[in-house]
Amino acid sequence: MSYQVPVANPYLKQISNYQENEVLSASPEKLILMLYDQAILGCKRQDAEKASRAVAELINSLNFKYEEISTGLFRLYDYILREIKMQKYKDALYLLTDLRQTWDVAIQQLQAA
Repeated sequence: MSYQVPVANPYLKQISNYQENEVLSASPEKLILMLYDQAILGCKRQDAEKASRAVAELINSLNFKYEEISTGLFRLYDYILREIKMQKYKDALYLLTDLRQTWDVAIQQLQAA
Protein backbone atom coordinates (compact mmCIF):
# COMPACT_ATOMS: atom_id res chain seq x y z
CA MET A 1 0.00 0.00 0.00
CA SER A 2 1.42 3.40 -0.94
CA TYR A 3 0.46 6.77 0.35
CA GLN A 4 0.67 10.04 -1.51
CA VAL A 5 1.99 13.02 0.32
CA PRO A 6 -0.33 15.98 -0.25
CA VAL A 7 1.35 18.83 -2.09
CA ALA A 8 0.71 22.31 -0.73
CA ASN A 9 -1.20 24.51 -3.11
CA PRO A 10 0.55 27.93 -3.24
CA TYR A 11 -2.66 29.52 -4.56
CA LEU A 12 -4.52 28.56 -1.38
CA LYS A 13 -1.72 30.07 0.69
CA GLN A 14 -2.06 33.32 -1.26
CA ILE A 15 -5.80 33.38 -0.64
CA SER A 16 -5.37 32.82 3.07
CA ASN A 17 -2.67 35.52 3.23
CA TYR A 18 -4.99 37.92 1.41
CA GLN A 19 -7.86 37.12 3.77
CA GLU A 20 -5.61 37.48 6.80
CA ASN A 21 -4.38 40.87 5.59
CA GLU A 22 -7.94 41.97 4.86
CA VAL A 23 -9.03 41.11 8.40
CA LEU A 24 -5.97 42.64 10.05
CA SER A 25 -6.36 45.92 8.17
CA ALA A 26 -10.16 46.20 8.50
CA SER A 27 -11.85 48.84 10.61
CA PRO A 28 -14.03 47.65 13.51
CA GLU A 29 -17.11 48.47 11.45
CA LYS A 30 -15.85 46.42 8.51
CA LEU A 31 -15.07 43.51 10.86
CA ILE A 32 -18.69 43.50 12.05
CA LEU A 33 -19.90 43.32 8.44
CA MET A 34 -17.43 40.50 7.77
CA LEU A 35 -18.82 38.56 10.74
CA TYR A 36 -22.34 39.01 9.40
CA ASP A 37 -21.13 37.79 5.99
CA GLN A 38 -19.67 34.66 7.60
CA ALA A 39 -22.84 33.98 9.57
CA ILE A 40 -24.99 34.51 6.48
CA LEU A 41 -22.76 32.22 4.40
CA GLY A 42 -22.93 29.58 7.14
CA CYS A 43 -26.73 29.71 7.11
CA LYS A 44 -26.88 29.55 3.31
CA ARG A 45 -24.65 26.47 3.36
CA GLN A 46 -26.51 25.07 6.39
CA ASP A 47 -23.19 24.95 8.20
CA ALA A 48 -24.19 25.30 11.84
CA GLU A 49 -20.60 25.44 13.10
CA LYS A 50 -19.57 28.30 10.81
CA ALA A 51 -22.76 30.28 11.41
CA SER A 52 -22.64 29.73 15.18
CA ARG A 53 -19.00 30.78 15.43
CA ALA A 54 -19.68 34.02 13.58
CA VAL A 55 -22.74 34.82 15.72
CA ALA A 56 -20.74 34.02 18.87
CA GLU A 57 -18.12 36.53 17.74
CA LEU A 58 -20.86 39.10 17.15
CA ILE A 59 -21.96 38.51 20.75
CA ASN A 60 -18.35 38.89 21.94
CA SER A 61 -18.10 42.21 20.10
CA LEU A 62 -20.98 43.77 22.04
CA ASN A 63 -20.09 46.73 24.23
CA PHE A 64 -22.38 46.65 27.26
CA LYS A 65 -21.35 50.18 28.12
CA TYR A 66 -24.27 50.98 25.80
CA GLU A 67 -26.61 48.71 27.69
CA GLU A 68 -29.92 49.24 25.90
CA ILE A 69 -28.59 48.61 22.40
CA SER A 70 -26.23 45.81 23.44
CA THR A 71 -28.91 43.99 25.41
CA GLY A 72 -31.30 44.11 22.46
CA LEU A 73 -28.65 42.83 20.08
CA PHE A 74 -27.62 40.15 22.56
CA ARG A 75 -31.20 38.86 22.68
CA LEU A 76 -31.41 38.82 18.89
CA TYR A 77 -28.07 37.05 18.53
CA ASP A 78 -29.05 34.53 21.20
CA TYR A 79 -32.31 33.84 19.36
CA ILE A 80 -30.40 33.44 16.08
CA LEU A 81 -28.03 30.95 17.74
CA ARG A 82 -30.99 28.90 18.95
CA GLU A 83 -32.52 28.96 15.47
CA ILE A 84 -29.24 27.74 13.97
CA LYS A 85 -28.97 24.95 16.53
CA MET A 86 -32.52 23.87 15.63
CA GLN A 87 -31.46 24.00 11.95
CA LYS A 88 -33.93 26.78 11.17
CA TYR A 89 -31.47 28.40 8.82
CA LYS A 90 -34.11 30.31 6.85
CA ASP A 91 -35.25 32.24 9.93
CA ALA A 92 -31.67 32.90 11.07
CA LEU A 93 -30.68 33.97 7.56
CA TYR A 94 -33.57 36.43 7.34
CA LEU A 95 -32.61 38.10 10.63
CA LEU A 96 -28.88 38.15 9.90
CA THR A 97 -29.43 39.64 6.44
CA ASP A 98 -31.69 42.34 7.85
CA LEU A 99 -29.23 43.16 10.64
CA ARG A 100 -26.32 43.30 8.20
CA GLN A 101 -28.18 45.69 5.91
CA THR A 102 -29.01 47.90 8.88
CA TRP A 103 -25.36 47.97 10.01
CA ASP A 104 -24.23 48.73 6.46
CA VAL A 105 -26.60 51.70 6.19
CA ALA A 106 -25.57 52.98 9.63
CA ILE A 107 -21.87 52.77 8.72
CA GLN A 108 -22.43 54.59 5.44
CA GLN A 109 -24.35 57.35 7.22
CA LEU A 110 -21.63 57.65 9.85
CA GLN A 111 -18.95 57.93 7.19
CA ALA A 112 -20.98 60.54 5.27
CA ALA A 113 -21.39 62.74 8.34
